[in-house]
This record gives sequence, structure tokens and C-alpha cells, in this order.
Amino acid sequence: MAELLEIKNLEVSFDTPQGELQAVRNVSFKLRAGEVLALVGESGCGKSVLCKAIMKLLPRAARIRSGHICVDGTDIAGWKEKEMQKLRGRLFSMVFQDPMTTLNPTMTIGAQIAEAVLVHQPRMKKEAVRSRVLELMELVGIDRAEERMHLYPYNFSGGMRQRSVLAIALAGNPRILFADEPTTALDVTIQAQILDLLRDIQRKLGTATILVSHDLGVVARVADRVAVMYAGKIVEIGTAEEIYNDPRHPYTWGLMRSLPALSRGKDSLYTIPGMPPSLIHPSKGDAFACRNPYALAIDYEEEPPLFQVSDTHYAATWLLDKRAPRIVRHWEEHAQPEYKCVKEQKPQEILLDVRHLTQVFPLTKRTAIRAVDDVSFQIRRGEIFGLVGESGSGKSTVARCIMNIYRPASGEILYRGVNVCDRQEFRREKKLLQTKRQLIFQDSGSSLNQRMKVKDIIAEPLKISHTRPKRGSCLEEAAFQLRYVGLDESYLEKYPSELSGGQRQRVAIARALVMEPELLVADEPIASLDVSIQAQIVNLFSHLQKEHGFTFLFIAHDLAMVEFLCDRVGVMYRGKLVEVGTVKELFAHPQHPYTKELLSAIPAPVPGAARGKLDQMCFA
Repeated sequence: MAELLEIKNLEVSFDTPQGELQAVRNVSFKLRAGEVLALVGESGCGKSVLCKAIMKLLPRAARIRSGHICVDGTDIAGWKEKEMQKLRGRLFSMVFQDPMTTLNPTMTIGAQIAEAVLVHQPRMKKEAVRSRVLELMELVGIDRAEERMHLYPYNFSGGMRQRSVLAIALAGNPRILFADEPTTALDVTIQAQILDLLRDIQRKLGTATILVSHDLGVVARVADRVAVMYAGKIVEIGTAEEIYNDPRHPYTWGLMRSLPALSRGKDSLYTIPGMPPSLIHPSKGDAFACRNPYALAIDYEEEPPLFQVSDTHYAATWLLDKRAPRIVRHWEEHAQPEYKCVKEQKPQEILLDVRHLTQVFPLTKRTAIRAVDDVSFQIRRGEIFGLVGESGSGKSTVARCIMNIYRPASGEILYRGVNVCDRQEFRREKKLLQTKRQLIFQDSGSSLNQRMKVKDIIAEPLKISHTRPKRGSCLEEAAFQLRYVGLDESYLEKYPSELSGGQRQRVAIARALVMEPELLVADEPIASLDVSIQAQIVNLFSHLQKEHGFTFLFIAHDLAMVEFLCDRVGVMYRGKLVEVGTVKELFAHPQHPYTKELLSAIPAPVPGAARGKLDQMCFA
């Protein structure tokens, strides 16, 4: 395969009030035609900035300090905007992480895809454009395309919106596709379809793909090569088999070890200690040294070069130097296919009882969608109940009905015997229902007020409900809750825009905990987080349940996390609850065909391996 893209010593910086932020530092790699290269690493490590720099989509505050971006041997690093506009869409295209900020809410999906088609083929006739739009929608797995092309983005679920964005990106038949977290909002079955689609496009059209992802299972499914980024640099690069079966950098070890599938039978998930360093004033030596349990003295003094492990495998760690002590790295304990032991005790009282819940959303005067259809389940006090299913199956609608955001078409929702759907009962028990039930949204960025400081965000529920803080003042209460979720008091004076995704999610959890609720409804709380940050949040949920008896409704599409965290699981499909059971029963002996399909679609973080092969993983 010919080299389509070559990056040489690329450096990208942002000008900030605090100084120059070095987002991408001396990055070099090659991409061949028809190849899938995956970029993995924690948020803030420079993955998305690197992709945007190649396409010259950086904001004004950013600049390419040095380096070369060679496409078919031509260096485009110095090209102007007018020249780059000729390349975008035809040479390369991009699928962004958040489809809601990509799609225009005032235009139908069909019109937006048609717009992308006409940009590249302005003389195409109206009927040909319509046929091409339907072809693209069907290509990315949007069924009933002729009907849905007239709908707006708000009519689509998160997964459907992501597929629409992918259709727009493919409108110009690009040679290079940048996919920035394209499966973040998707459940495992749709995720598998999208990944297989990317593979099919790569094979049929020879499209090269740079896939940005924090999901190591996703990467293992599609990637030919993997580049691990940390603090703006590529710290390890090699084929997928080399990175997964023989990782050499301690940071890669930490990412692998954070996977929930490798912690079966354990009380908590492994987390990488500490936080990524500031890139405004990068530390001397290896940026990972302060988080590396195997750090050598030289790591604090000198930055390691990329040591060659094989012809295709390189890693930037002093542990590969001939003078370094040899460290054989194995898991202390192999993952065992065990589940949480439930002590025999008297059944707890039913805290939440959902009976024959139905919710209908009108689309037009004549058509409507039955989003939730006759759903019934119970959650007992102190239990973590998982709700899984594909995007659009009705999980979030159930959560919003429980929290009185939506008014159900029919059915009952009893919380501590109070029917929250009955207006008179709700008014009578309003304070109880507003304080003892709390909701954690999927997108912490949009659920936090960007104009408020963290201390005010956490204390806001106390002020709204006129509740006196237990620890003296609202500031002291906010500081206590912040420490409880693993952040120190220095974050009290910060705004949400100054926090990482994991830190924002912790603030959202602290805001929910300040009222000391009995029921926490967590709607996809870890979907957009890195694998290491996911482990921290899941460990926090597990701690809250074990130590304080909190009850959770945990909505997720990551079945590995559900398997690790939950006591019981309900599976939703097209608005119906098709199967409910304990984690052990459901994962070991699924009964419904859709549940079997869900479990078979779980991406294993081993290239070409089944789930069972995880138990034999070890690293040297």
C-alpha cells in the first residue's frame, strides 16, 4: 500500500491567557491507503487537535508551530484556507464526536445530506440528489430512509444522529476519513454495525481512516495499527496485535488494566493514579513519570526517544534502554469469570415500582412514535439496576418519565408508594420527590451552567429547595461533596470550561449528592469518558452503593461496565422491556434473541479474539 499521508515532527500550540499550551508535540507517523490507524489516550492528550490540524480546522488561537503534513508527497502545512477548501470533503472528511453540534437543528436530515452532496457535485439533478441521499442513509444503517429524510435532528436518537453525520462525511467519497469518537453514543449492536461499515468502506473504496477512540474494544475490532498518545506525544505505536499482545509503555499497561473485563470478581476497577500534566509548562523529562510506578531517575531529567521494538513497533520509555533494569509485567491476578457475591439477607423494600409505563411522542398530525411500550420493573432499596439496549430503545425516556421530565401517556410510577404521575400526589409530596431523587445526565458539559463556578453549581439544589446545609455553609457543603467525589477544594473557584470531561462528570455527581438522595438515576454517565476515567466513576458509584446504601438506575450501552457494576439488568428493545434478570443469569444464560445479539456484539479488547480470551491476557 502506498503512503497517502505522512506527518513529520508536527507541533501545534494554543495561545492562552496563562501562556502557550503545547497541544501536539513533535508527532510523526505515516498512513497508507486503505489502512485504519487508531489514536487512543485520555482526554486532553491531543488526539482531536492532531486530526483538526491535518485538516487545518484549528481555531484562531491555535497555530502549527512547525512540522510537515504531506499528502501524496505534497506538503500542505503552509496552504491557505481557499486551497484547503478544495481538499476538504474530497481528499479528507471528518466525523465529529458530538453530532448535535455538527447538525443544523433547523434543517431536515435529508436536506443536510443533500447539501453535502451538492457541494461536491453542484450540477447534479434533483432526482439524482434525492437518490444519492437515500443511498447514503441506507449505507449508514438508517432504516425507513424515505420517511426519515424529512425529519429533524431532534427527532433522532443519539445513535441515529451519529449515523446521519457519517452519511454527510461520506457524501464526497473522501480518500481519508477522520472519525473522532464516532461510536461514543452508540450501543454495542449499532456500534458493531458502524465499525463493520467503516471496514467495508475501507475495503471497497480503499479509504484510509484515522479513528480517534477511548474504547479499546472498538479499536481492537477495526484498527490495523494503533498509536497511543499522552501529553501531546505519541508514546507507543505499532500494529494492533503488537499493542494489545505486547505493549511496552507503562501508560499503555495502565489503559489495558483499566478495562472492566479484566476485573471480574474484584471489588474495584484499576485506575491510573494522578492526572495528566499541564501542557502550558510541560514538565522536564518524561511527562508520564509522576504517574509511572516503574519510573527511573532519568525519567525526571530527560525525555525518552522512541525505542524500536520491531520493524513496526516503537515505544518512548526508558525501560527499553539497554541499561534499564528488566521489568517483567504480568497481572497480579488473572481475571476470573466471577460475579459479585450477594449475601443472603432479607429482601429490601421496593423503592421504585414502574407499572405498565407507556410514552408516545407525536411526529406529525397523523403519525406518532411509541417510545416506551408497557414497561414494568421494580428497584429495591440499595440495588443497582442496569438498563441496556440500543439507542432509541426508550431507556432515557423511561428515566425522564421517572424524574417527571416527561408526563407518561399511561401507566404508574410509584416512588416509596407515591404515584409520581398523579398531579395531586406529586404536589403533596413535591419536596420529598425533588430532594430524594436526583438525575445525572450523559453530557455533563451541557448539564452544567457554564457561567457558574463549581461551588455555586454544587450548592444550587440547596438554595432552590431552601434546605439548610448540614456542614455550616453552602461553601463548606460544596467543598465536602467535592472531596467526596475525588476533587480537591481548588476546583471550587473554577468554571466547567476549565475542567476535563471526567472532572465535569464528578461535579455533576457532587451536585446530585448534595441533597443526600435515596435514588440516583444515571443516564449514560460514562459514555463520553476515557477508559481510565470511566473506571474512576464506576468505582465511585460502587462505593456510594456499598458504603451508603444509595439506589441506582444505571443506564448504559457499555455492557462490560454493566456486568461489573450492576446487581440486576433489564434489556430494552424498541420500547419494550424484553428481559430482566440478575447479572449472573442474564450474562451467562440470556433467553431473548436480542439479548444474545447484544452480548455477542461486545467488542473484546484483543484483536480477533472472543471475550473468553481476555482471561489469558498478560503483559511483559
